[in-house]
Amino acid sequence: MHAQRFEHGPVARPAGRRPPSLALVLLAPLLLLVCIAPFLYMQLPAGERSASHLLRPHVALNVPTYSPSTFQAQSASTGAGIVIPLHNNMAALGVSLILELRRLNSTLPIQIYHCFSGELVDETQALLRATDPLGRVEIVDVCALLLANGVFPSHWIALEYQSYLIKVLSLLHTSFDQVMLLDADVIFLESPDTLWTMPGYNQTGTLFFYDRQIHVPAFFNTPMTQPKRPGSRKKTLLHHLFQHFPYSAFGLRQPHLSSQLRASSAWQGKTAHEQDSSIVLIHKTRVAPVVWQVLWHLVHHLRFECAYKPGLSWGDKEYFWLAFALADAPYAFSPFAAANVALPEDMRLHNDTLCGSLAHYLPIETETDATRLLYINGNDVLSPYWRASKQYAVAPNASWNEKEAFLIDRIPSHVTPRRTQRSEEARRAGLNEACLVGQGARHMTDPRFRPQLVQRIQDTIAAARIVQTKPPNNWDAVAARQGSPRA
Repeated sequence: MHAQRFEHGPVARPAGRRPPSLALVLLAPLLLLVCIAPFLYMQLPAGERSASHLLRPHVALNVPTYSPSTFQAQSASTGAGIVIPLHNNMAALGVSLILELRRLNSTLPIQIYHCFSGELVDETQALLRATDPLGRVEIVDVCALLLANGVFPSHWIALEYQSYLIKVLSLLHTSFDQVMLLDADVIFLESPDTLWTMPGYNQTGTLFFYDRQIHVPAFFNTPMTQPKRPGSRKKTLLHHLFQHFPYSAFGLRQPHLSSQLRASSAWQGKTAHEQDSSIVLIHKTRVAPVVWQVLWHLVHHLRFECAYKPGLSWGDKEYFWLAFALADAPYAFSPFAAANVALPEDMRLHNDTLCGSLAHYLPIETETDATRLLYINGNDVLSPYWRASKQYAVAPNASWNEKEAFLIDRIPSHVTPRRTQRSEEARRAGLNEACLVGQGARHMTDPRFRPQLVQRIQDTIAAARIVQTKPPNNWDAVAARQGSPRA
C-alpha cells in the first residue's frame, strides 16, 4: 500500500529504482573502510603498526604481571653492554669468551648473570673478574635480587630459572640499554662490535639469528589438528598461540599476520626451531614496553598452561621473536640461514653434508665476501668435559693435555656455504636431524680461523684446570621439570 502511493505520487521515479536509505548511505563508506583497513594497516611502518595495535582498557589477568619498577636493575638503562649467563659447568668457556672479546678489541662492559650463589661459586666469580684486563666484569645474582624484590614468591619458583630461561631474566633485568646477550660457547670470528651497525638492528632495534630448519612435530610445531584435506596445512601449537593469546590483557588487539610471519618456516609448519639464541641483540628503549610484558607472560605463566605443555620452545630461544610477533613489534633476523661446521669424519663420509656445530655468516645482505663467518655456536668445539652422549673418543679420565690435543685435532676444516634460503632435505639416509644434507661444504680459507680456535681452546682448558664444576642447587630436579637443562 505504501509502495503504491510512493510510485504514483507527485514525484514518480523510474520503475525498479528506489532511493538509497540514509542508513545505506552511511554504511557504504564504513564497509569500504573495513575492507581496505587491513591493507592500509600493513602498509604502515612496523613501529607505527605496533603503536596502532594498542587497545584500552586492559583486561586484568589472574596471574602476576611484569613490573619494571621491581624487576629491572635499580640504575637507569645506560649504554651498550654484553650479558653472559653462566653457571659452574660453563664457567671455563665464559673465561675464554671474555679473553676472546678483548682480543677482538671489544671494550664493552660485561655482566655475568647466574641464579643463586651455588650456581657460580665465589672462587669462580673472582676468576671471572680477574680475567678481564679492562676490569669491566660485573657479577649479578639475578634470582636472589628478584626474590628479594618480590618477583618470585618463593625460592623454589626462582630455582626454575637455573636453566636456559635465565637468559630471559637477564635481558629483562640488565641495566644496559643496548644488550648483546651471549651464550658462553659462542666463538667469534669477527668483532662483535660490528653487530651494532647491522642494517636489521638499525631498522628495528633487534637482531636475531635463525636456527637450523628441522621439521619435527615438536615444540611450537606440535600438531593441534590434522589437515582437513590433502595439501592443506595442519594447525600447530604456534597457530593456536596466535589465535588464543590473551591480547586484551596487555592492551593489544589480535595482530594481522605480517608478511614476515606468514613467510616464516615456523608459521608454514616446516620447522620446530626458528631462532638460535646464542646471540641476541636488542635496543631496549626502542622496544615498546608491551613486548616485555608479553615476554614475561610467555616464560613465567603461559608455558605452564595445559595447551602449551608440549613446550613452545627448546629452552629460551623462541620466546624472543615470539614476544615481538605477538605484540606486533618490529624485529629482524639475519638475512642468511644457519650453516654448520664440519665434524672430522664429514668430508670422508659425505662431503656435501656437514653435521657439526651451528654457525652464522656476517648478517649483511650486501656483503660481497660470502666467506665472512661471524660466529660458531661451539660447545662441541670447545667443551673439555666428557659426556657419554657425545661419544667422544677421548677417555673420561683423560688428562687436561690430552683433552686439549683432542679438541685442537677436531677443529673444523669446512663450513656450509652461505645461503639465504632455509631448507631441510627429507631424505636423510639415517643422518642426524642437525645435519645440513646436501647443502655443500667450503674449505675454511681465512688464515686467522685455526689460530683463533686454537687460542680459544687453550684458554678454555687453562680455565677448566682451576674452576670448580658441580651441578646447580637442584640440577636434577629442575632438569626433570624443564626437560632442557643448560648444557
